[in-house]
Amino acid sequence: MLLLVALTGACALAPPPQHDDVVRNALPAGTTLPPAWKSEASAVPVADDWLKQLGDPMLDAVVSEAIANNLDLRQAADLVAIAQQAVVVAGAQLWPQIGATGGGRTTHDFDHDNGSTTSVVFGSVAWEIDVWGKLRAKRAAAQAGYEATALDYAYARQSLAATVAQAWYLTIEAKQLLALAEHSVDIYGQLLDLVSTRRTAGKDSDLDVADTRAKLESALSSVEAARQSYADARRALEVLLGRYPATEIEVAATYPLLPAPPAAGLPAALLERRPDLIAAERQVLAAFRQEEVAKLALLPDFSFTFAGGRLGDPLFSLLNLNPWLVTAAIGASIPIFTGGALQAQIRIATAQQAQAVAHYGSVVLVAFREVEDSLANERFLTRRLPLEQNAVDSRTEAVRIATMQYKAGRRDLLWVSNLQTAELASQADLIKLWGLQRRNRIHLYLALGGSFDATPSSALLPDTDEASAGTR
Repeated sequence: MLLLVALTGACALAPPPQHDDVVRNALPAGTTLPPAWKSEASAVPVADDWLKQLGDPMLDAVVSEAIANNLDLRQAADLVAIAQQAVVVAGAQLWPQIGATGGGRTTHDFDHDNGSTTSVVFGSVAWEIDVWGKLRAKRAAAQAGYEATALDYAYARQSLAATVAQAWYLTIEAKQLLALAEHSVDIYGQLLDLVSTRRTAGKDSDLDVADTRAKLESALSSVEAARQSYADARRALEVLLGRYPATEIEVAATYPLLPAPPAAGLPAALLERRPDLIAAERQVLAAFRQEEVAKLALLPDFSFTFAGGRLGDPLFSLLNLNPWLVTAAIGASIPIFTGGALQAQIRIATAQQAQAVAHYGSVVLVAFREVEDSLANERFLTRRLPLEQNAVDSRTEAVRIATMQYKAGRRDLLWVSNLQTAELASQADLIKLWGLQRRNRIHLYLALGGSFDATPSSALLPDTDEASAGTR
């Protein structure tokens, strides 16, 4: 009856902090969430499965390989398994701990040719009665930590997919720059042949020949540097896929067409969509429960123990005692003086909770900046690309005209050489701009919290809630 009264009258846990309260306390005074993004006013919800929208089967394959084989992601998955078992360990303290002991011993006296046998079989039950809710608070803290770890794993999957996609585009960029460098060798080689022919005819000088040959040598050096960059990019991509970095992976020669920009949704919705932000909020909840545990440690602990069994011993027979033994006890542990340790634990837990709240505010502001940066860059890059393309076309036409005039004797070699160098530089800038636009798009997908596949990140969250974790 005493146990029943204790269990039915156990104190409920304190209500957890609400989402709006966490956000308000995490952000500095005066910092509010805008109703729409500054760089785009769109309330259309963010869609998942952005990888398929890119329309690149080769990229689909490498992302799938990375998700299956990346070693950092495996470590993140193991952390989830560890956190899950930590919840089991914390929850096990709420249940009675049942054990059994068995054994026997035989003693033989060789002088008198006799012996004795002793046997013992005992069972025990120990139970700490969670009157105040300290053990339930521990389990709730472990549950919140587990959910945070699972959400961090979900975001790690999204980050890995985005990193692989960006590395894929970076490798395509390096391959195109290598092709451009090799093309520049052909251009300067043809120019050297032309200058050498004109030198033989007395139309150009030895200086023109030497300068053109120097540009050809520089172009050959640039090819080697481009090959090195291409090899580095491929090795980095292979490691992400869990492969040995052997520069054996092949990538596309050109960029696939880029789809229309994704819908950005509302800023407030980002807090409940991005896994890393939800994980940071779960860490606030875990710290809240840890502070509750520290405060409840000031109250007495109540425990119940029961043990019973049989002790078979010759001495019991001589004394005519019953070998069956039963013992039961109810105890209380009351903290009276701990040298300030318990109060210090409360202050530590309070500071840790404040730290978790500040960390949440920090990651929220960084997340908003990532979205605003990516949306703004999307707009700027969209404007720059046609201008850069027009510049390349104009420089190509200028090189063609200058070359014709040079052959006709109306322009000197320096004019043609400078225009040719500017054209190659513009082509390289255009290739880099294409790559930058695609990498920014991937960063936008990640910043908005959309999933790379058809499974939303929130679906990886354990199917439990904090309220169930805080009750019996």
